[in-house]
Amino acid sequence: MNGRWSGSLPSSKGSGVDRGVHPDKILACLGIVASTILIVYLTLTIGRLVFILVGVLTILSCLLWLAIRERAIREFPGSRVAGAKTGKSRLFVVLLILFLVLYMLSIAALHLRTAPYERPAGYFILTSLMAGVIALETLLPCRKKALWILPQVILLGISVAWSQILIVPGILSSDPWWHRMFVSQILNLHAIPEGYWYTHMPLFHLEVAGTSLLAGLDYRLAAMLSVSLAQIVIFPPAIYLIGTALFNDERVGLLAGLMLITANQQIGMSAGSIPNAFAAIFIVLVLYLLFKLKYTRPVRARNLAFLLLAAIILTHTITAACMALVLFLTWSASRLYGLLRVDAATKAYPVTLGLASLFLAAMLGWWYFVSGHIAVLSDLVRQGFTRDYFVQNPAVVDAYPGLVPVPEQIFNNIGMFIFFTLSLVGIFYLAARRERNGFAFGAVGLTLLGLGFFPLITGLSFIEHRWWYFSQILLSVPLAASLLLVARRPRAPAMLLLAACVSLLVFAMITSPAADNDNPIFSPNSAVRTGFTESELRALDTVDRIRTGPVGADRYVQVVNYVWSDPAFIIPADAMFIEGTYRSYGVDVVLVREYIRDNPIFCYDGMFRLTHDPERTLAGEGYDRMYASGSAGLFRLNGP
Repeated sequence: MNGRWSGSLPSSKGSGVDRGVHPDKILACLGIVASTILIVYLTLTIGRLVFILVGVLTILSCLLWLAIRERAIREFPGSRVAGAKTGKSRLFVVLLILFLVLYMLSIAALHLRTAPYERPAGYFILTSLMAGVIALETLLPCRKKALWILPQVILLGISVAWSQILIVPGILSSDPWWHRMFVSQILNLHAIPEGYWYTHMPLFHLEVAGTSLLAGLDYRLAAMLSVSLAQIVIFPPAIYLIGTALFNDERVGLLAGLMLITANQQIGMSAGSIPNAFAAIFIVLVLYLLFKLKYTRPVRARNLAFLLLAAIILTHTITAACMALVLFLTWSASRLYGLLRVDAATKAYPVTLGLASLFLAAMLGWWYFVSGHIAVLSDLVRQGFTRDYFVQNPAVVDAYPGLVPVPEQIFNNIGMFIFFTLSLVGIFYLAARRERNGFAFGAVGLTLLGLGFFPLITGLSFIEHRWWYFSQILLSVPLAASLLLVARRPRAPAMLLLAACVSLLVFAMITSPAADNDNPIFSPNSAVRTGFTESELRALDTVDRIRTGPVGADRYVQVVNYVWSDPAFIIPADAMFIEGTYRSYGVDVVLVREYIRDNPIFCYDGMFRLTHDPERTLAGEGYDRMYASGSAGLFRLNGP
């Protein structure tokens, strides 16, 4: 790639469209109007500033595009200097060495940390600086630049994800505990067990089980070295190829890979690997085949696409539904563009209606005739995708997020909000450039983003955080283009500004609760640690040996039921912890972790922070301490 877009913006003369019509301007103006209406609606109804902030940032992004539109169309993609095919410049070599030095310092910071289960604040600063260094490298001339930058992006992804996995003795998050149980069943039975949700969608579990069997690793390390590693290694080069194909500028692809690997939802999915995230790898590969390889090797692209689409169906339902939506949206957007521009049919659509229909039929057929998941879809449709289907919280739990200090709410979300809203500038550019595939790609990303956000204000639910994850994958490409508009010319001030913007955005991302499981630097009231300490695991072993029946505990502890010999070991004591009363619920034995006394906890399908000291309350209600360690205490009711 030479760093320049080889095409040209057609004039209205003889273009076959309504002369003077600019779809990007129309979209930007619609965005301003819709966001203004949204701000007024949210102010009058929900009233939470963090939601209103989304509308404000959207308006700013739309205004930014209208302000830079003419220059962006004229000057972007980049310059001959940025894409010159020369050897490595001295500055590039210096930045490469600087990245390696910062990387070693980050490892040293982890090794020298004072808190055994928390990454120090200096680690996050060093990681953000490394991202800024990589951003600078993308702007410099270098022969085979991708071969030098993509390994750095992958190393950065390994650091931010695996540093969380390796500092705790158990498994991170909640869902992976169930998947550990299912993988253990596969290894013990030497077959896929019947009667489970994933019985007919086992690719994720077979991948982990195979790694565990061949390498002799436990579930945690097997998942890390198979599924998590696959996400981190495949995403950057795949997004690089897609971004380069859409913009004909490798800087977009390289920066998109960096922004995706440091996106908060991606980090969370890499640290706590689940089938949903594993299947997303196949989505990215399918997009590359359809948007790039199809136009050079159509037969190979088609055959590989069929194979990957089948793998998605055999891995996860939500990802399969997302893939079906992406296929139909891509075809629809391409068709719409073709109707608006009679000169658009110069090459084949990236997705045909036949391919989209075939995948949908295969997906629904598998759900109906084999896996039985069609029943869940039927229930969702019948209930109108109501939030109550997924979330059933008492009012006090639903109200808790609004009680978190507003600055903390803003910090938790500002990185992701900027990621999404700033990507609109890149989407507007794709619309302004009047190139069909870019228009379709931007339309798909924008639609997936809408599915992730609008349920929050409508009372519906599509498991929003999963769609944020999909959106970040697609929108990382237009986000990279948006950031490059900051450094439109290869001059030192603009390049440093880009690096600073990337560093700050990455810092906000990697320290948000979705990506930071261990050290809630700025989120003490809204980040829940999803992992056990060594002391807590030993305490659970001891409690299991001395108990005579079920034990009440905070909800997260219930995950051990998936791997303990007795699936009724832990009973969630949500109501007791919320109300601060225990005896009236008839639970004779209660386990209290030291962690929950001063930190928020998972409660029902949300989070809550205790308003009482559980140990003092239990003692006042007649519970005696029968076991204590530095991390947990066990209390038994004394008498009837």
